[in-house]
Amino acid sequence: RFRHLMEDLRKLLPHGKKESKLDTKDRLSSANEICELRNCNWCLLFECRKHEDLYMWVTSLPNGPSVKFHVSNVHTMAE
Repeated sequence: RFRHLMEDLRKLLPHGKKESKLDTKDRLSSANEICELRNCNWCLLFECRKHEDLYMWVTSLPNGPSVKFHVSNVHTMAE
């Protein structure tokens, strides 16, 4: 269900760029590097813990603030 939410968000963002899964050890630092290589100003990172809790990180690059949201009650566009 979480992957459907990510696909729906990607469809809503016209210039969104998809990246493959990241290693869990150095997640945030490698995400910043990938965004800098692709010349992105904003980054959305989804973190799933124990296949139950979904967190969404939103950050402004390169020096901007970052916000962590707990995502609950997920409904996709197909529903």
